[in-house]
Amino acid sequence: MASEEKKKKTTTEGQSKENSKKQQKRKEAKKERKQQGPIKRFINSRIRFIPVWLRVVLFIVLCFIAFYIGLDVGYTKLGDGDDADTVRSLDFWKDMWNYIKGK
Repeated sequence: MASEEKKKKTTTEGQSKENSKKQQKRKEAKKERKQQGPIKRFINSRIRFIPVWLRVVLFIVLCFIAFYIGLDVGYTKLGDGDDADTVRSLDFWKDMWNYIKGK
């Protein structure tokens, strides 16, 4: 048992030394970043290929395109519709709204 305790002590001491080295490296890196100033930190930060706002706009546009394609396919292929242009007309949607309202 004494040998097991010695092994545990040496492994915990080795791990604590490694952890302290890592902590020191982190602290040094943090100090360097603070010394660089805000402009340098901004330049060194990650630059996104596509900004977040543009991703949101693209997502919304792609949702509308998928909705439009779904209307076309659903009306012409799956439904009884003959022409896909019917779905695109405003009169069709007025008739549908009146049908839903019960007029």
